[in-house]
Amino acid sequence: MPTRKIDELIWTALTDSAFRKRLLNGQRREVLDTLSLTEAERQAVLAVKADTLEAFAGALCPPEVTGA
Repeated sequence: MPTRKIDELIWTALTDSAFRKRLLNGQRREVLDTLSLTEAERQAVLAVKADTLEAFAGALCPPEVTGA
């Protein structure tokens, strides 16, 4: 579900270690309360189970699968 807001969320997590820690370590709802996400974006972010930013971003923005 890559959207501009999700991209911004991941970029902020990448560049701000305090934000990243809060996002990944049990304060995700509080972090999301400070952002203007749609309900669908919010639910997608809350549904992610990840301990690393890489896993978090991968769950939200899986690589495109191309058929041969």
